[in-house]
Amino acid sequence: MRYTVTILLLLISTVVFAQKADTISLKKAVTSFNDALVKRDTVQLKTLLDDKLNYGHSNAWIQTKKDIIADLYNGTLTYTSINQEQAQIIQDGNTALVRAVATLDVVMKGKAMQFKLNVMQVWIYKKGWRLIGRQSVKI
Repeated sequence: MRYTVTILLLLISTVVFAQKADTISLKKAVTSFNDALVKRDTVQLKTLLDDKLNYGHSNAWIQTKKDIIADLYNGTLTYTSINQEQAQIIQDGNTALVRAVATLDVVMKGKAMQFKLNVMQVWIYKKGWRLIGRQSVKI
């Protein structure tokens, strides 16, 4: 009986620690998100974006998860490159704030543009990191 309880406790602790939200997996999620935008990988974006996403652009344009995926799919907005330096990560439990400076090359409705932005992202941990909020401002 004692062995059964010990094994059960080990299994439970393994599951609990495996679900812990950590900074390393958050950095990977941020990188995966940027890569998915450039590659127009809507399958990956559906995993990384929370259903309640509020995505603010530097021109005050606000998008939802559905808007981002639709605009990538139909070519309204194409990200050709995203270079982001993660300046700061603040994590409190299953919520994290990521502030960064990013340079983005995009094509919007056929017009190529480049932006240098301060970006703030809010991520929540739900069986993996999910982007729930983002706002950027031009530098």
